[in-house]
Amino acid sequence: MIYEVQTFEPGELILKEGEIGKGFCILEEGELQVIRGDKILNEITSRGSMFGELSELLMYKRDASIRAKTKASVKFFNISLPEFVEQNPKFAVKIIRNLGRRLIRMNEIAMEGDARNNILKSVNDSGESSVKDQVTRLLIVEEKQAIFEQLRESLSKTGWVLDWVSSEDEAVTICDKEYFSAIIVSCSLPDNGAIDLKRKLKTNPMSAKTPVAGLLTKGDDRAKNDATAVGYSAFISKPIEKNKALNTLYEMLNLDFSDQYFNLLEGALYFRVPATLNEELLAQINRSFPRRISAAINDGVDKMVVDVSQLSEVWAESIQLVTDLAEHLEQIENPFKTAFVAEGEDSSNWNKLDGCENWVVCESVKLAVENLTKSESS
Repeated sequence: MIYEVQTFEPGELILKEGEIGKGFCILEEGELQVIRGDKILNEITSRGSMFGELSELLMYKRDASIRAKTKASVKFFNISLPEFVEQNPKFAVKIIRNLGRRLIRMNEIAMEGDARNNILKSVNDSGESSVKDQVTRLLIVEEKQAIFEQLRESLSKTGWVLDWVSSEDEAVTICDKEYFSAIIVSCSLPDNGAIDLKRKLKTNPMSAKTPVAGLLTKGDDRAKNDATAVGYSAFISKPIEKNKALNTLYEMLNLDFSDQYFNLLEGALYFRVPATLNEELLAQINRSFPRRISAAINDGVDKMVVDVSQLSEVWAESIQLVTDLAEHLEQIENPFKTAFVAEGEDSSNWNKLDGCENWVVCESVKLAVENLTKSESS
């Protein structure tokens, strides 16, 4: 037999960095990690994937270790690679394809690499920290400072970092050096700047895969069509409408729309009822209730503040959302001391809703937290 099969438990080393190898390996079952130092360079997950062949082929010490990510079975071929290829000429094509895929992957890492805030995970990472844990950073390319200020105000509660430049040339320069989660470009840049900039961004490895949104005057269909033709993926209208701009960007960034309505404030789970609701957002927030409630309980949070103060008008959807939340809480015997933040003469009506009878009503988040804290200590 020209190979033997060995099995490995998660975390076991299969090949060790620094050795001079002989032969090669093929993954039979399971998933593997390619490790250099304390960083995970890549993963090997496809059955039939070959690895370990370069050390013997180039007569170099192995420059990375291979570790089992899950329980895995590996075929070890003890025959030298040149001898095996002589006996099996078609196998040379497999080697070339394998090396080509590996080169593409390493090129992707080189392009994204440290520009993505050190994209390579640590060996000791649990696997749950990911792009979500990284800062969301947006580049705004807009001539008029007033428009940038409108955007900054609209996104002020997201925690995102905003960089502002006013010209196509400045945008090209900064994108040559730095990576952004998304880029927002004014479609009214002079000299067809928005079109030229998008083409330049597409050929830059740092921005080739970055989603780009256009900023345009509402109703300017010609500018929108021209921008769509060169690859703009979304549009934000001027003047900026906060909720629409937020929803557009959350969708572009593949983030959960409902994230913008939840927070942890002074030891309380804070939920802001959206000023406007559509069926999609209503359903998305509703689906997120069990996960967010469970996470808060797990973190030791025992207070909840429901903010309805930003509703200029109380819609049936808003009432439905609050009663749905109350129902979720009732199902787990509401472990929270709960308060509304509401203003106006009708504010007392909120705790007349089903399931909300024991919720206190306060005029601000600060007063709500203070009230809940006092009731906790009394």
